[in-house]
Amino acid sequence: MSFLREYAASEAGARRALTLRWLAERPRELFAELQRERPIFAAPNLVVVTRQAEAIEVLTRGDVFLGHALEARRQALFGGFSLDEREGPRAAAEAALVRLCVRGDDADRVAAIAHEAATAAVSAGYRQGRFEVVRDLAHVVAGRVAAEYIGVGGPEESTLVRWVDAIGRDIERNPTGDSEIHEEARAAAAELGGYTDTMVASRRAQRSSGRMAGDDVLGRLVALQNVTHLRLEERRLREVLLGLLVAGVEPIAASISLALGELIDRPGALQVARAAASSGDDDKLWAVLREALRFSPPRLMLARICGQSHHLAQGTADEVVVPAGAAVVVATAAAAFDPARVDEPEHFRVDRPEHPDFLFGEGPHACVARQVATAAIREACKALLGHEFHLSGPLRRDGGRPIAFPVGLAPLRAAG
Repeated sequence: MSFLREYAASEAGARRALTLRWLAERPRELFAELQRERPIFAAPNLVVVTRQAEAIEVLTRGDVFLGHALEARRQALFGGFSLDEREGPRAAAEAALVRLCVRGDDADRVAAIAHEAATAAVSAGYRQGRFEVVRDLAHVVAGRVAAEYIGVGGPEESTLVRWVDAIGRDIERNPTGDSEIHEEARAAAAELGGYTDTMVASRRAQRSSGRMAGDDVLGRLVALQNVTHLRLEERRLREVLLGLLVAGVEPIAASISLALGELIDRPGALQVARAAASSGDDDKLWAVLREALRFSPPRLMLARICGQSHHLAQGTADEVVVPAGAAVVVATAAAAFDPARVDEPEHFRVDRPEHPDFLFGEGPHACVARQVATAAIREACKALLGHEFHLSGPLRRDGGRPIAFPVGLAPLRAAG
C-alpha cells in the first residue's frame, strides 16, 4: 500500500507516528510519492518538503526554521552543538569559535593527510591481494583526518568511526526513537567522551606548561580559551569537540564508500573519474564524485523546527501554513532530483552544472568544513581510482550505506 493511501486509512491520532515510521523504514519510497503527489505534506505537527524551492526556503530562512530540531537527542548523548542550536549570543560566539578552528584554507593540508593515508592503504591492499573499501579505505582516511587534523587520534580508525556512526545514527537516522539504536549511541558517546576528555586534558596541560597546544582543531580550541569572549567551560569544550567529530568524521567515511559504490555500477562514469584522477583534474573528478553522491547521499533528509508561524511556498497552489513548533523534514535526497529545477534528474551526468544538491546543506547551518571534507573524499577516491578494481564479493548495505565492499585490485590497463 502506498503511503498516502495508508495515511488516509489511518486514525488521526496515529498519523504522525505512521509518517515517522515511513521516514525511518522507507524514506526513498515516501519522498518519491510525496514529490509526485503532495510535495509539501503536512501531518500533525510535522511537515515534509520534497521540492527544491521549498527545501531552499526552509534551509536558508534561519530566522524562521531553527537548526536545533535534533538538540534534545544530542543533549541526551553528549550535550548540544553550537552550529545546530537555537540562534542567540552564545550560539553565535561558539559558531565563530568553530569557524576559527575549522578553516577552508586547511583543505590542502587535509588533502595531503588523506592522500598519504589512502595511497598507503591501497598499496597495502594491492600487495595483500585483498581490499575492503569501507574498512581499509573509508574508515582509515576518516580516522586519519580525525587524528591529524581534528587532533583526536589513538583508537583504531574503525573504532573511532564506529563510535561516531552509532551516535550519528541515533541523532539523525532514528526518527522513531528506536531504543536499541539509542542505547548503542549512549555507549558509544560514553566511550568517545571519555577518550576525548583525556585528549583535552593533555592539551590543556601542554598549554599550561607554556608549550604549544598544537596546530590542529583541538589545539586551536584550547589555545583560544585564553581569549575572554571565546572561552568555553570545560564541559562545553568537550561538547563542541564531540559535535565536530560526529558532524565531520562519519560523513567523510560514508561519502567515500557511497561514491565508489555508485561508480562501480556505472562503468562510463567510472572511466571519466579514472581519467580525471590520473590527469590531476581535481575539479572534474569532484564533479563526477558529487554527481555520484547526488544519487547516493550520506544524508537523505535534514530536520528543522519552525520557530514562528510561516507561510511556506506562499502564493503558490501548494502553500501551507507551518505552525510554530512544528518539525520540518527537508527531503534533500528528493529535492536534488526535483524535475522542476534539475535537468534530466534521473540521468547521471558527469558535466552537470553546479546546482543545489544539499551535500553540505544550505543556509546558516551549512557545513563549515565543506572544503576540508571535499579534499578528504576526493583524495581517498583518487587513490583507489588509480587501480582497476572489481567486486570480489557481495556489496552489502545497511540503509543504503555500504557496510561490506570487498574488491580485487589490479594495475590500470593502458589506454587504447
